Amino acid sequence: MATSLYSQTEEPLTIKWDNALKFESADKQFQFKMGGRIQYDVMFIHQDDSLNQHFEANNGTEFRRIRLYTSGKFFNNIEYKFQVDFANGKAAPKDIYIRFTKIPGIGNFQVGNFKEPLGFEMLTSSNNINYIGRSLTNAFTPERSLGFMVFNQWANKRISAYAGYFFNSRGIGKYLGNGYHLTGRISALPYLKDGNNYQMVHLGLSYSYQFQGDDKLIYYSTPEAHLAPKYLAADFENVDNIDKLGTELVVVYHGFSFQSEYILNSIIIKTDPNLEKSYAWYGSFSWILTGEHKEYSQGSACFGHITPRKNYGQKGGFGALELLLRYSEIALFAREFHGGEMHDMTLGANWYINPVARISANYISSEVVGLGQAGIFEMRFQLVF
Repeated sequence: MATSLYSQTEEPLTIKWDNALKFESADKQFQFKMGGRIQYDVMFIHQDDSLNQHFEANNGTEFRRIRLYTSGKFFNNIEYKFQVDFANGKAAPKDIYIRFTKIPGIGNFQVGNFKEPLGFEMLTSSNNINYIGRSLTNAFTPERSLGFMVFNQWANKRISAYAGYFFNSRGIGKYLGNGYHLTGRISALPYLKDGNNYQMVHLGLSYSYQFQGDDKLIYYSTPEAHLAPKYLAADFENVDNIDKLGTELVVVYHGFSFQSEYILNSIIIKTDPNLEKSYAWYGSFSWILTGEHKEYSQGSACFGHITPRKNYGQKGGFGALELLLRYSEIALFAREFHGGEMHDMTLGANWYINPVARISANYISSEVVGLGQAGIFEMRFQLVF
């Protein structure tokens, strides 16, 4: 890739390390970046007798994500990203797209496999999410799909709008059928005070119309731990379409932050005039004890990474320490289900050793309404480069 990049220009290339390997031409028209991530998780779980009658739960460990990527820019108006995950023992496509930028009247046009623009937490990279697992709203937020999207930003990137047409490819890189998703998001940064006295307020609204075409639909939800049992499962037959409406509120005040989302999920079934309405929401508090603050990325309208003031190992350096508390709830109604409602309370701590290394610990107290309770302890060891 670097050789190909060099052949595109007579300008000399600058090679540097900025938490990833970067190549850049002197005129900045050609850029190339290479990196990846390793996330190793371990989980211990305990269920009460009631849940033990319905689900088998075991302690476990896994490589949650093992990814390599390249990204870059050509001729100052074409960008790309190519990312593959190897965590399941085989290559799986993740973000693979081409982006055309600086289009008059449109802004940006992107085509390929990438996340649909719905949900602040879902759009935040797994490198930078607060907890080891995303909240219970994750059951309703679409992940990566094949498709195309237009987006633009105004007012110094304080207002962002995204609209896309997607195929329900479920992340496998191929789709055949009549189903489609129309998904859009608008976000605003009505208040921002940068510098040492950092403060910000983010507001977001998302909507997705998902045409299923008389298809079968299955929802699952684990208690915010990937290795835990799927305590909620709901099957729907003859689904015509799904409407998703999501709201976002994020506030950062120095080292403190609050983050919340609500998603209403309405399912329209051809054989039944009544809507099947499900919902999920969460509220999360964060406190960074060592003086840093959450980094909001205006370019992507979600959280970026936290850089410690002093890395662990430097003279007087400890890294950055963050404490977290989250309450999350989902109501997954269906005619047949293993429990229809779940409430989670999560305590968390993150130790940012330096800009690329992080150790996280979470304790999740989960209640499956009408069935029982579970306690889960997780740890993650993460390296991002």
